[in-house]
Order: sequence, then structure tokens, then C-alpha cells
Amino acid sequence: MEAFYTVSGFLVGAVIGVTGVGGGALMTPLLVLVFGVAPTTAVATDLLYAAITKSGGMWVHTRRKGVEPTSLMPCR
Repeated sequence: MEAFYTVSGFLVGAVIGVTGVGGGALMTPLLVLVFGVAPTTAVATDLLYAAITKSGGMWVHTRRKGVEPTSLMPCR
């Protein structure tokens, strides 16, 4: 069964890499429907992972000065 987790993770990663679809759109239903994880646990896991990875991406872009601060201001 552990090999099945690894293979499914690899396949989801490959599909995400090719299509650009968010991981939660594929992994959360897979966790619920195939692996029998409770829906609240699957969604919470996805949200936690997304928060960590997006925070890391924000930190890197900020350090590299890749974000123009005026683009974050609302239009007037």
C-alpha cells in the first residue's frame, strides 16, 4: 500500500507539472475517494501545505525584489 501512495503522489505531481492545475484540485479528491481520508482532514492538509509553500514563495520573491510594491495597491 505504501508504494501506491508514492506512485499516486508521483502521478499527481506529473499532471500538475504538465497542466499547471493546483495540487489541491487533484490530491484532495484522491485522498478522500481512494485513500479514505476524512474530507476535513484532506482539506486541512491541503490548506496547511499551500500556506507553507506559498509563504516560502512570497519570502523568496520579496528577497529577490521580484514584486513591485505599487502593483499591490488597489486601483483608485
